[in-house]
Amino acid sequence: MVYQYNSKIYLAEVALNVKDLESQTAFYHQLLGWEILNQSENQVLLGAGGKPLVRLIKTDDISNPKQSYGLYHMALLLPTREDLANVFKHLLDLKIPLVGGADHGYSEAIYLEDLEGNGIELYRDKPEAEWDVREDGRIIGVTEELSAQAIYELGKELDPFVIAEGTRMGHVHLSVKNSREASTFYQDSLGLEDKFTIPHASWIASGDYHHHLAVNEWGGKNLVRRKNGMVGLAYYVVEVENKEFLVNLFMQAQDRQGQLRWISSSEFSVTDKDGIVTRVRVEN
Repeated sequence: MVYQYNSKIYLAEVALNVKDLESQTAFYHQLLGWEILNQSENQVLLGAGGKPLVRLIKTDDISNPKQSYGLYHMALLLPTREDLANVFKHLLDLKIPLVGGADHGYSEAIYLEDLEGNGIELYRDKPEAEWDVREDGRIIGVTEELSAQAIYELGKELDPFVIAEGTRMGHVHLSVKNSREASTFYQDSLGLEDKFTIPHASWIASGDYHHHLAVNEWGGKNLVRRKNGMVGLAYYVVEVENKEFLVNLFMQAQDRQGQLRWISSSEFSVTDKDGIVTRVRVEN
């Protein structure tokens, strides 16, 4: 696969530890229209057009994900504005509560949460010609009012509702203790570049994309470090094209203050100071 925007990485699925596997599966499958790709007693893999998007893993932990560092939101990139409009219309017609919506200059996005408080962004990218790209390669984002009425009116009623084929994980936004430190850590460990930084948040990417990862410290300095099995983000997956690049990233990550381990000959994990786990693998 050739990745868009001269990127050297691709975001694959996000894995969530969930308290109620049955209800969470119903939320993503029946309400959001994602396909069940694989299912067992303790795990469910859901996606779009055969491509994995989220893995739900049953846990006995009963903590609140908002009290720990981890996932701020996972962001699903829809192929077209019409596809975003279809899901927007579907959610509003079902009266599923939204957290908000915004025009970010390079994208249009709506936000919601699943039944256990995990953040979800659904967005479409605007044509690159409309992005505010500076000479140094930085891409300036804004937060302006979404053209909600126009997008809603563009939407079609789909029965049954299915998320658009071609929908994929566009980026992952993390809640961290120190955004500057985290931004530097992920730039160094994953070969990313700073695209846009403000005092308490940073947006970073590979190649010419606006961001593959974002980090913010808006949750404050007193959240709990993530532990294995804790409700919320279990890990997220970054794919790379070949083994050579994978090994290079592993060597780079060795110089940083993260915990590293090989999961297999084609996949390793890196855990940051906040206990957030990134899995890096050669694309399937």
